[in-house]
Amino acid sequence: MPRAPRVPCALAGDVAFCPDPTGAVHRARVTGEDDRVVASSRPGSRVAAATFAGAHAALAYLASRQTSGGWVSEAWLAIDDDLPVRLSEDGSGATAVDLASRGASLLALTIDARTALTAMHARSVAFEHPARLGEDAVLFVGGPGDRRTAATLAVSTAGPAWALLPIAKDIVDFGLATVRIDDPPRVDEPVVWSMYPNGLDPAPIASASGAGRTWVARVRPGAAAPGAPQLLEVGDLGADGAFAPRAVLPTADAPGDVSLALDSHAALWVAWMDSSGSWLERLACR
Repeated sequence: MPRAPRVPCALAGDVAFCPDPTGAVHRARVTGEDDRVVASSRPGSRVAAATFAGAHAALAYLASRQTSGGWVSEAWLAIDDDLPVRLSEDGSGATAVDLASRGASLLALTIDARTALTAMHARSVAFEHPARLGEDAVLFVGGPGDRRTAATLAVSTAGPAWALLPIAKDIVDFGLATVRIDDPPRVDEPVVWSMYPNGLDPAPIASASGAGRTWVARVRPGAAAPGAPQLLEVGDLGADGAFAPRAVLPTADAPGDVSLALDSHAALWVAWMDSSGSWLERLACR
């Protein structure tokens, strides 16, 4: 049986973007047809994808570039067969990236995690040739992070867009920062915190929106004690961005690589990996 790729693929409609071990990003139909390399990402880094302005496929990825000050990690965006454009501003790095469609435009989120602070950036993208990037807005600045610190976008047609980032609130507290994203994004957007019993790095997070609700799956410590079991918790966001827990799924130790999706019947599909294997569970949403 073939081994699963170390870095997961990202889907944009019926198109899959899959990084190989060298960082080359392959674009193909989900059926496996039309496989070709369309970008060169930083080996081992995740990619993001979304449909855009109808039938267009957008890919966001991280790439390393050498500057006078050393190597920097940057976020790049490629749409269809257009040349890639840089998402992250000159002087701002990127250690994680996510994409989501919002109306006729695209919303791009980047995380710049450093030893001193973690900056969350967002910008809108309009479909033109090449893509027209909106102003880069620093939505939120948090505590120190590392290259495993990642966030997810949640965009609903029935409410605002949210960026969800598990991070330290201060030197004592750790939690999920839920940041509202206006259209267009603004500097210093409102933040709602949902605290964890203790810190966790990495802290997997995933989201899915549909049927007027935004669902979140997150991994958090079960208790404040060091070495406490890690729980896979599913909940939803209120209109104010507050997280409401709904269920804890049974897992083995240290669940990771969490994914979330809604089907046409408004059922929630949760996928994850743990020490006992890969798992997929369907939940009826109430």
